[in-house]
Amino acid sequence: MINNPGAILPESSDSGFIKCNNDEIAIPKNTPVTVLNGNGKRTYAAFINNSLSDITLVLEDKTKAAINKGIVLKPNGSFEITSINLYKGKVSVISAQNSKLSFVECSE
Repeated sequence: MINNPGAILPESSDSGFIKCNNDEIAIPKNTPVTVLNGNGKRTYAAFINNSLSDITLVLEDKTKAAINKGIVLKPNGSFEITSINLYKGKVSVISAQNSKLSFVECSE
Protein backbone atom coordinates (compact mmCIF):
# COMPACT_ATOMS: atom_id res chain seq x y z
CA MET A 1 0.00 0.00 0.00
CA ILE A 2 1.31 3.45 -0.87
CA ASN A 3 1.29 5.79 2.10
CA ASN A 4 1.66 9.54 2.28
CA PRO A 5 5.39 9.79 3.09
CA GLY A 6 4.92 13.16 4.79
CA ALA A 7 2.53 11.57 7.24
CA ILE A 8 5.15 9.14 8.56
CA LEU A 9 8.02 11.57 9.10
CA PRO A 10 8.68 12.86 12.61
CA GLU A 11 7.63 16.48 13.08
CA SER A 12 11.26 17.48 13.60
CA SER A 13 12.38 15.81 10.37
CA ASP A 14 13.58 17.95 7.49
CA SER A 15 13.32 15.26 4.80
CA GLY A 16 11.59 17.30 2.14
CA PHE A 17 11.76 16.49 -1.54
CA ILE A 18 13.53 18.86 -3.87
CA LYS A 19 13.37 16.74 -7.00
CA CYS A 20 11.27 13.72 -8.00
CA ASN A 21 11.69 11.53 -11.08
CA ASN A 22 8.58 9.62 -12.24
CA ASP A 23 8.99 6.90 -14.83
CA GLU A 24 8.02 3.44 -16.07
CA ILE A 25 10.32 0.63 -17.10
CA ALA A 26 9.71 -2.44 -19.28
CA ILE A 27 11.09 -5.67 -17.85
CA PRO A 28 11.80 -8.32 -20.50
CA LYS A 29 11.01 -11.91 -19.50
CA ASN A 30 13.74 -13.45 -17.27
CA THR A 31 16.05 -10.43 -17.75
CA PRO A 32 17.35 -8.48 -14.74
CA VAL A 33 17.00 -4.70 -15.10
CA THR A 34 18.40 -1.82 -13.04
CA VAL A 35 15.56 0.50 -11.99
CA LEU A 36 17.52 2.96 -9.84
CA ASN A 37 21.24 3.55 -9.46
CA GLY A 38 22.62 4.29 -6.04
CA ASN A 39 21.71 7.81 -4.88
CA GLY A 40 23.10 9.23 -1.66
CA LYS A 41 20.49 12.01 -1.77
CA ARG A 42 17.47 9.69 -2.07
CA THR A 43 14.74 10.50 0.44
CA TYR A 44 11.84 8.46 -0.99
CA ALA A 45 11.03 5.93 -3.70
CA ALA A 46 7.94 3.94 -4.66
CA PHE A 47 7.52 1.02 -7.05
CA ILE A 48 4.20 -0.21 -8.50
CA ASN A 49 3.73 -3.44 -10.46
CA ASN A 50 1.56 -2.59 -13.49
CA SER A 51 1.66 -6.15 -14.81
CA LEU A 52 -0.31 -9.37 -14.58
CA SER A 53 2.68 -11.32 -13.25
CA ASP A 54 4.92 -11.07 -10.20
CA ILE A 55 7.98 -8.82 -10.23
CA THR A 56 10.87 -9.43 -7.84
CA LEU A 57 12.45 -6.23 -6.51
CA VAL A 58 16.07 -6.61 -5.40
CA LEU A 59 17.95 -4.08 -3.29
CA GLU A 60 21.21 -4.83 -5.09
CA ASP A 61 22.84 -4.79 -8.50
CA LYS A 62 20.95 -6.56 -11.29
CA THR A 63 23.62 -9.28 -11.36
CA LYS A 64 22.20 -10.45 -8.00
CA ALA A 65 18.55 -10.46 -9.17
CA ALA A 66 16.74 -13.81 -9.08
CA ILE A 67 13.03 -14.56 -9.39
CA ASN A 68 11.33 -14.83 -5.97
CA LYS A 69 14.57 -13.95 -4.12
CA GLY A 70 13.82 -10.44 -2.95
CA ILE A 71 10.69 -8.36 -2.46
CA VAL A 72 7.96 -9.98 -4.57
CA LEU A 73 5.49 -7.45 -5.94
CA LYS A 74 2.23 -9.12 -6.90
CA PRO A 75 0.16 -7.60 -9.76
CA ASN A 76 -0.88 -4.07 -8.70
CA GLY A 77 1.37 -4.44 -5.65
CA SER A 78 3.70 -1.72 -4.43
CA PHE A 79 6.73 -1.08 -2.24
CA GLU A 80 8.00 2.16 -0.73
CA ILE A 81 11.39 3.31 0.45
CA THR A 82 10.78 5.95 3.14
CA SER A 83 12.69 7.60 5.97
CA ILE A 84 11.89 4.52 8.07
CA ASN A 85 13.53 2.01 5.69
CA LEU A 86 15.76 4.40 3.72
CA TYR A 87 17.93 2.52 1.24
CA LYS A 88 20.20 4.54 -1.06
CA GLY A 89 21.82 1.78 -3.13
CA LYS A 90 20.92 0.19 -6.47
CA VAL A 91 17.42 -1.21 -7.02
CA SER A 92 16.88 -3.92 -9.63
CA VAL A 93 14.02 -6.11 -10.82
CA ILE A 94 13.36 -9.38 -12.60
CA SER A 95 10.18 -11.16 -13.71
CA ALA A 96 9.30 -14.52 -15.26
CA GLN A 97 7.11 -12.69 -17.82
CA ASN A 98 7.35 -9.44 -19.79
CA SER A 99 6.28 -6.84 -17.23
CA LYS A 100 6.06 -3.12 -16.48
CA LEU A 101 6.99 -1.26 -13.32
CA SER A 102 6.09 2.35 -12.52
CA PHE A 103 8.31 4.16 -10.06
CA VAL A 104 9.15 7.48 -8.48
CA GLU A 105 12.41 8.50 -6.80
CA CYS A 106 12.70 11.70 -4.78
CA SER A 107 15.91 13.35 -3.64
CA GLU A 108 16.86 16.18 -1.34
